[in-house]
Amino acid sequence: MKELRIELRVTLKQTLTPQLYQLLKLLQMPYIELEQTVRNELVKNPLLEERQEVDEEQEAPPRQEKEIKKEVREIDWAEYFQGEREYYYKPFQTARDELPERVPVSHPTIRDHLLEQLHLNTRSNKTRIIGEYIIDSLDDDGFLDADVKEIAEVLNVLESDVTDTLKFIQTFDPPGVGSRTVSECLTIQLYQNGYGEDSVEVKIVKDFLKEVGSKQFYKIKRKLGVSEIRIKEAIGIISSLNPKPFRGLGGSEIRYIIPDILVREIDDGYDVIINETTLPTLRINSYYKEILNEKASLLKEEKEFINQKLNSALNLMRGLEERRRSILKVTRYIVKKQKAFFDEGISKLSPLTMQRVAETVGLHESTVSRIVQGKYIDTPRGLYKLKFFFSGSISTENNEDISTRSVKEKIKIFVENEDKKRPLQDKEIVEVLGKEGIHIARRTVAKYRTQLSILPARLRREG
Repeated sequence: MKELRIELRVTLKQTLTPQLYQLLKLLQMPYIELEQTVRNELVKNPLLEERQEVDEEQEAPPRQEKEIKKEVREIDWAEYFQGEREYYYKPFQTARDELPERVPVSHPTIRDHLLEQLHLNTRSNKTRIIGEYIIDSLDDDGFLDADVKEIAEVLNVLESDVTDTLKFIQTFDPPGVGSRTVSECLTIQLYQNGYGEDSVEVKIVKDFLKEVGSKQFYKIKRKLGVSEIRIKEAIGIISSLNPKPFRGLGGSEIRYIIPDILVREIDDGYDVIINETTLPTLRINSYYKEILNEKASLLKEEKEFINQKLNSALNLMRGLEERRRSILKVTRYIVKKQKAFFDEGISKLSPLTMQRVAETVGLHESTVSRIVQGKYIDTPRGLYKLKFFFSGSISTENNEDISTRSVKEKIKIFVENEDKKRPLQDKEIVEVLGKEGIHIARRTVAKYRTQLSILPARLRREG
């Protein structure tokens, strides 16, 4: 007979309140989505209204008492309507001529499609945070434009966590999304179509794409020991695959970008402004106060309804205020930390992780991650994704840390200025970087060069 054992366990479980859930949603919304959400709430919630500055002293337009009494719930209105005071949210107004032309978007984007797959298929908060960062790191073709090690450093997670999450995202639609090379993209698609590791198709994609491009079928035939007919049959199947996951999906035509944050140069540095130009000023519809003075005549369900709508309206306004404070707090620190970049350019970009930002500004890393997701910042040096300012570091011989993005920029500049008749080999780039006190391996230079879409030296040679 099995022994019955009773154990007392104490566990900590995080429960999201409606206010916190609302804030988390607002934090990760880019500007266009935020405006659509606010205006939708104005339509759905009768207690929420747009405050028109010119009509501030005018009373709200009359509504039928029967209509309003169908939308009501008990609450202590004294907390919100002490005297004539009213609770409202006023967005920061930026000069409209500072912003690009606004183009509304109602259709879902590729990013939306990928995020939906991510959120539907995992309950792990860590996987979601890493996955969202990876999705925001995809280029216009659907390839991952970041290194696994760098992502792990920025998010303060294990490289294995990033690798596992990347493999997870690579199972999403469209096929091949999240690949780092054309070979990996085609291999993923072959696996999804049932081709195994030992198939001719997979072997060609992994090891012989260069020979396929130059039609050196005899080399493939000799090394794989198969007939030329079988090789051409495999190549026909490979040719039916998509080497660019976002091709045909409008990856670079998703939407016009509206910046979420503006950075403007001032006398003693840089000023950070949050873009809320087209958001409406919100307030609680004070006409309901008069209706609630007749509490005795209201049904229980009517009182419950209005209490629900009031809480929803207040949560939205408070969430918008907290969103503004949090984004400004994070962005101001980023701008302060990256002042050398704004003064001199990418070569002066400092290494920065989300952990460091979170510790400095007093927010959780997951909150910083949500703030960064999908947002753009308009600066004197151009328009950038907010996540651009985060990168891992490489130590120099002077024990100074330099951003990996800065190293990539240096490699890009070296190649742009090289002798086209005798382009720089990877080992020569290593030597040039070494003279500047930056010591990295040749394979690291090759990896960065690939991420920058720079061909090997033999293919860059001219004349």
